[in-house]
Amino acid sequence: MNIVAWNCRQAFRKKVGKLVPFCPKIAVISECESLEKLAGSHESLFAHSLWVGDNPHKGLGVFSSSEHPLTVHPAYDDRFHWIVPIRVTSPESFTLLAVWTKDHKDRKQSYVGQLFLALQEYQSILKEETCLVVGDLNSNAIWDSLPRVGNHTAVVKILQEHGLASAYHWFFREEHGMESVPTYYFHHHREKGYHIDYGFLPVAWMDHLESVYVGTYEEWREWSDHVPVVIKVGRGDHLYFRTL
Repeated sequence: MNIVAWNCRQAFRKKVGKLVPFCPKIAVISECESLEKLAGSHESLFAHSLWVGDNPHKGLGVFSSSEHPLTVHPAYDDRFHWIVPIRVTSPESFTLLAVWTKDHKDRKQSYVGQLFLALQEYQSILKEETCLVVGDLNSNAIWDSLPRVGNHTAVVKILQEHGLASAYHWFFREEHGMESVPTYYFHHHREKGYHIDYGFLPVAWMDHLESVYVGTYEEWREWSDHVPVVIKVGRGDHLYFRTL
């Protein structure tokens, strides 16, 4: 199962073909236009799609293959922009928290603050269901001192307490805040790169983690100020799932 997180910087309908080589089963696409504006441009690659947002040009899209139908979790609370729990149905089902954090009128609740608060709201989901947290978190431990209701380290700790770990950090054996490969280039400047896009998976899956790909600045700068993160997990007979 290949899982993609990418902030496409709008106009996903013109860029969806860039994902074909990854054969994604699930893709969380930030800054994605609405499904109406996509006008079916994604349907050759994905069978299922969901979208949330308050701007039809720039929201959060979630896409999946035919064997992974998507439904919004009944516990979804749209106060959190945009952290959306989605039930993914397959031979074994799990819950995907698709993430694109944004600013907030209360600056302390912006970006990682939104995610921190959402994780409090979704504690029961994290505790009772097999969960993945994937997307553009706009967050890194280097910014922990900013005045937020929570910070990156606090979010990572909550996820760790529920048995989740970042696939990138697990695979490359790097610490949060010490990443060697950026996922975002501020104003497209190569020298201003930051790691802010993530895929947190159950630790029980990590024995089946086959690869983590992070796109290069040279290949992706034409398409976005972010590069995709692609996580490949082998199917395995012993992946752990809680019952939904």
